[in-house]
Amino acid sequence: MRAWTLLAFWGLALGQSLLLPDRTEVGAPLTLEGKDLPEGRFPLELSGPQGTRTLEVEVQGGRFRLPLVLEAPGEYRLRLILPSGPLEGRLPVAPAQAPELTQEGLRLPWGLLPLPQGPWLGPLVEGERVLVAQGLLVVEASLKEPGARFHFAPKRVEALRPGPEAVMGDWVLPIPFPPLPFEGTEEDLKALLPLLQALKPPKPWPYYAYWTLDPKDLSQEDLLAYGQDLLQRGHRPELFHGQEGVVRMAQGARALAQEDPAQAQRLTEALLAYTPLFPGSLAFFQERAEALRAQGEPAKALRLEEAEKTLKTWLPPDLAFLPQATYALGLAYLALVLYLFALYLPAQARDLRPIGGFLGGYLRHPLLRLRHLTLAYASLGERLLALLLLVLLGLGFLLYGLDQRAREAATAPPLDRGTLRTQAALDWLKAKPPTPEVKALLGYALLPQSPKEAKTLLAEGGYPFAKALLGEEALLAQAYREAPLEGPIRAALGLGQDPWGRREPGPSVRTLYLTLLSLELKAFLEDPLKGAARLALPLPERARPWAALGFVLVLLYHLLAFFLPRRRASLSEGWALAVRLLVPGSLGFSSGPGLLLLLLAAFGLLRALEGQGPGLLLLAYGLHLLTLLGSFRRAP
Repeated sequence: MRAWTLLAFWGLALGQSLLLPDRTEVGAPLTLEGKDLPEGRFPLELSGPQGTRTLEVEVQGGRFRLPLVLEAPGEYRLRLILPSGPLEGRLPVAPAQAPELTQEGLRLPWGLLPLPQGPWLGPLVEGERVLVAQGLLVVEASLKEPGARFHFAPKRVEALRPGPEAVMGDWVLPIPFPPLPFEGTEEDLKALLPLLQALKPPKPWPYYAYWTLDPKDLSQEDLLAYGQDLLQRGHRPELFHGQEGVVRMAQGARALAQEDPAQAQRLTEALLAYTPLFPGSLAFFQERAEALRAQGEPAKALRLEEAEKTLKTWLPPDLAFLPQATYALGLAYLALVLYLFALYLPAQARDLRPIGGFLGGYLRHPLLRLRHLTLAYASLGERLLALLLLVLLGLGFLLYGLDQRAREAATAPPLDRGTLRTQAALDWLKAKPPTPEVKALLGYALLPQSPKEAKTLLAEGGYPFAKALLGEEALLAQAYREAPLEGPIRAALGLGQDPWGRREPGPSVRTLYLTLLSLELKAFLEDPLKGAARLALPLPERARPWAALGFVLVLLYHLLAFFLPRRRASLSEGWALAVRLLVPGSLGFSSGPGLLLLLLAAFGLLRALEGQGPGLLLLAYGLHLLTLLGSFRRAP
């Protein structure tokens, strides 16, 4: 409670007086007052530890008020010079109270700054600035005047230190923070929400702060500020955004499609403009296009459909057919091997009888037994076909395994933040082998913070965007010839731009996928057994090296067959016909039609096993029987 002391000297009878507080603190604002004074301007002498200075007060209506802040502790003497004589007073000034965190908030010389309870760090005093931090939020106050400023950290703050600086693990940033991408977690955002609700910092906020809000509450101004901040912090529409905040916005747009179509459309437009690649994004935009068309807005629906076509070019190529194609090759190879084994088994058994039989020959005459392998009875065309199917089968499984690893890594941390300019992405790139593709990506990521080093890396890079970023006209033209449909490259040449506007050339998810695919292939070739264990195959991890070793042995078996002279095989016409009747394409394995029929039958069998009906399998057998009947008619 403020007590006042009435000091009156000359003019006491007139009631002239100065009103002073009993005491105050350094840095605390105070107000000197006078009443019942004559009109006019009068000098006010202020004497204290730092000397004497003269101020001027203006009396109006018999009163004056003079705001004042004293910056040194001690006793001050005030002397107001009036025509009737001076008025004097004394004012003790105590040292400023050190800022202190309490349960109510931050106690400062001017009063209390209310703060919600929680694990606050600080206070850190830097001159007249006082800083405290919790999670992603740093609150800055002044020692002299009420109010607060708010700084959003890109990662959870672990400590404050002079500078002022914020410590975030191995990362130290100055305060205010530079505009860097968000590198925190979903838990950090959950902890930020109650701080935003309690302190209500003024907008605009950084983009990740908007993820804490319910999507239905985001205004058009919020979404515009959200997008501008995303772009300012180096995010690209061509890269994958796997953050839960983006997914929540898409879920919100779906949920509001019937309840609030206008808000659903605003969210859809923001997602398309700033973060168009997220989990399930293609299905989302297709669904929204259908909804808009049903609402009688075909133009907006067409925009989403056309944008979806561009989005597909930014994603890894669609290899959904690869598993089925590989399994079909496996069935075709197995059918061919069983066909050759059954077809030549009578002749093989007859030749092996003198040397111990089918299995005993390996024990009694192992080298001679090798001359009676099944493929030794096959024709050159059949041997080539078996080798071709085996090699294609191996390449199919290899490509499938490499593709799955590269596809998964291209949309997994640290590449799922919509930018390569996070510290985690930089560390990841620096740890990779320095191939031209990696150098191009690293050069792009380093461009804002280290332009000279970045341009050196870009010059050694192997992608069109790397050439375009160097800014030379000849390289820009070369980049256009290599990637004529890239919007940023076309815009740099003045040839138009895509719906996402003018921006610097850069990588896409497909670029990351191709880089990862080349790195995975390189690692596999350096150590095939270890690489086989890392392949994403439908086998237990421990079984994968053994499967690879078995494949190599079978491959050697096929290669050995080419060095074996073909053994004469007198086949019974009835036996040969029965075997050939069972295997589609068996009449023409040495030519293209036979192989096509075999693959058609294998694919049809696979579809039948998957429960999709035996149509293709029956078609293959029907064509096979027609071929067989045709061969009978041509026979003399």
